[in-house]
Amino acid sequence: MIKQPAFATVTGVPFSAYAREHPLSWPTPMWELLRNPDGGDFAWRRLGYVFRLPDPSTFRSPVPGLSADERAVLERFVEHARDLAGTTLLTASKDRYRVHVADDASGYTVETELSDSDLTVGFMVKLRQSYADDEEASFSKVRKILEHRLHEADDEAAVAMLKQWRKAHAALRNKTTEELVQERMVADGQLPKELIGPGGEIRSPVVRSPESPHQMLQTFWYGGQVHWGKSREPLAVIQADPFQSGRWEVEVRQAAVDLGHFYLGFALLVERAVGPTALAQQ
Repeated sequence: MIKQPAFATVTGVPFSAYAREHPLSWPTPMWELLRNPDGGDFAWRRLGYVFRLPDPSTFRSPVPGLSADERAVLERFVEHARDLAGTTLLTASKDRYRVHVADDASGYTVETELSDSDLTVGFMVKLRQSYADDEEASFSKVRKILEHRLHEADDEAAVAMLKQWRKAHAALRNKTTEELVQERMVADGQLPKELIGPGGEIRSPVVRSPESPHQMLQTFWYGGQVHWGKSREPLAVIQADPFQSGRWEVEVRQAAVDLGHFYLGFALLVERAVGPTALAQQ
């Protein structure tokens, strides 16, 4: 009788747990609409720790010169963010994967727990309206409207504030929040600047994701999640490997959730820009 090797479960604690103790600089955006407000608080402790974004309630109100069409785009962004705030995946999902490694290192198994497909796809479709540059009320188009009108008004302070949000958005497209937290921890002296590998090589202490959030989202969206298109073959390769599949599935969801929370915060800024009179009519 062949004795099967025992398996050990490896559990990792994310570095971003350190950010849990980071104080909130301003209230969690749309806290009252979230299904799990504690999840929103944690998301903004991480985002606040990384970006130190200014309180959107201090943004100029209203922004002068908005046309009726521009105002409609801005109001749509705010309305859609409120809808996004109430989604299950944003704060109430528990996506995870576990790797069980054999004692003799002869193999491993992967166990995943993922949100239902309809919840995930529904959230991704909603997120895409704020994320994709070609969407009519996307972050990109809203930001450009505000930037144009603020330049016309010669409001340098408001332009500078808008620039901080633009840079944060670009960072969230290029790196996961987990990576950004670790980079901030290195800058703050909470992690060493470099590590020595087993062969004496110099390594970064930052644990990198398999791809940028933008690339992960594009791979899933156009690999069959939203459209069965140009990314179906790359996604099929990833899904053929249980470890890579589990890791990508969880990380793309977390990246989407972090971007979702970011849009809720930016919507508060946009709400200020539109002004209280127009929004009160909704």
